[in-house]
Formats: sequence, structure tokens, C-alpha cells
Amino acid sequence: MKTVNMIAAFVNKYLIYIMILLMILAYFMPQPFLWIPPRITNLLSIIMFCMGMTLNLDAFKMVVIQPKAFIIGVLFQFTISPLVAYGLAQVFGLSSGLIIGFVLLGSVSGGTASNVMTFIGKGDVALTVSMTTVSTLLATIVTPFLTYILAGKYTEISFVDMLLSVLQMVLVPIILGVIVHRVIHKYIDQWLQTFVLISSVSILLIVAGTVAKNGAVIVQSGVIVIVLVLIHNLIGYGAGYGLSRMLGVSAKQAKSIMFQLGMKNTGLAISLANAHFATIAAAVTPAAVGMVIHQITGPILANLVSKKEGK
Repeated sequence: MKTVNMIAAFVNKYLIYIMILLMILAYFMPQPFLWIPPRITNLLSIIMFCMGMTLNLDAFKMVVIQPKAFIIGVLFQFTISPLVAYGLAQVFGLSSGLIIGFVLLGSVSGGTASNVMTFIGKGDVALTVSMTTVSTLLATIVTPFLTYILAGKYTEISFVDMLLSVLQMVLVPIILGVIVHRVIHKYIDQWLQTFVLISSVSILLIVAGTVAKNGAVIVQSGVIVIVLVLIHNLIGYGAGYGLSRMLGVSAKQAKSIMFQLGMKNTGLAISLANAHFATIAAAVTPAAVGMVIHQITGPILANLVSKKEGK
């Protein structure tokens, strides 16, 4: 167990660097990573199960302690982010497949990587953990609803089928994790780092598999898609921080909302694109591009705001 804890500590400390290295390897040598894409849904479920294993009442405490910041953060995720994504795709006249992909990218919840970036950027970690937890649970209903409303006119979308998919990929694993947590709660502390390690490795595999499969598509998709995904990402950061501060949220809490709004659960968006829009190749592109861009801009921004805080 001591060895596992040491490995988990190493992976968590250097997660971003490992991720960037894997992205480079997967792009230039994709073959060893091509077994991963068909298993992305399973890996996402593993991440959600591990998330459930680590949940306790502390994950929801900010709902009561800081309801204003919490409500603003969750509300922004499911209003600003999807509307900006849809608006950018419309304004720049993207194809229907890319519009669907942008809607998916904007409509999913904040990713677990935002928790790490908040910690590095010296934001309110407890707040971002609460927002990640609740927004992930809400995404089981809100993401299919937003996708149906914003992208339904571009292709046939079954709200019920998508809802069932998200329940299977997200809610059920989280509930199972919570149940197992309750069963082995006496031993959870000694196993906690193991589940964190499993979750981190699953995230790394999803990133590597996505780049291996879609690296060429990302490059060939054109500068416009890459630029628009980057703009969506930067607007998320800017609106998350700026609007939160305008509404009276503290700087530390605004950082949490900033990363929640900017770094989306691209793994869920990719899984939904593969499950429901497999015949529309472009639908997965924005989320695939986003997965790469978020892992680059997130650490840069986290380090910048961390240094500013230090000064």
C-alpha cells in the first residue's frame, strides 16, 4: 500500500507533464494507443465510480456554506458555456456536425481536472469539488436536455436514449461508488489514494486514446475549429472569473468558478458523440480538440494566477 501511495503522489504531482508527454507520443505514434478509444466509455465510468468512492458530506458542504458562489458557478456552467458554444458555431457558419459537437462540448459539466487546476491556482478547492460533484450529477439530465434543445434541429436526437446513456456512464457508477464507500468506510482512508491513482490513470488513457484516434482529424479540421474551441475555453475562463467578481464573489472563489467554466468534462462529450453521433464524424472533433486545449491552457492559467497570488 505504501508503494501505491508513493506512485499516486508522483502521478498527481506530475499529472500535467505526464499528460502532455502522452499527447505527444499518441500523436506521433498512435498505434500503441488505439486500443483505448473503444473503451473510453468504460474508462469514464471508472472515473465516475472512483469519484463516488471519494464522496462524503464534505463534497456538498459548500452548497450550504457558500450558496451564492456555488449557485453562480453551477448556473454559469449550464447557461454561459452552452450558449457561447452554440453562438460561436452559428456565427462562423460551421457545419451541422460541428455545431452538434460544440453544443456537446458546451453542455457537459465541469471536468475533474478543474479541481487540480484550482488547487494549483490557489482557488477555493472545497468549492470546486462541490461544483464538480453537483454539476456532474445534474449533467445526467441537463446535458441531454440542452443537446436536444440546441442541436435537435440538425439531426434526430432521442432525449430518452441520451439520458439513459448519461445515467449509465455517470450516475450509476457514482451511486455504486457511494454504496461501496459506505460498505468499506472503515478502510476507505487506506484505499483512497488507490482510487485517486486509478482515476488519474483513466484520465491519462482517455487523453492518449483521443489524441491517437483523432490527432489527424484535429489537425485537418482546420484552424477555425481549433481557434473557436480556444475562444470558447478562454471566454469560459474570463466570464467565470469576471462575472463572478462583478456579482460579489471573492477572488479565491472566482478562480474556482473560472476553472469550472473553462475546463469541461470532455471525456463525457466524446463518449456521447461516439455513442449517439457515430455517423457524424465531425461531432466528436470539438470535444477532442477541447480535451487537448484544456490540458494546455489550464496549467498555464493556474500557474499564472498562482504567481500573481504570491506577489
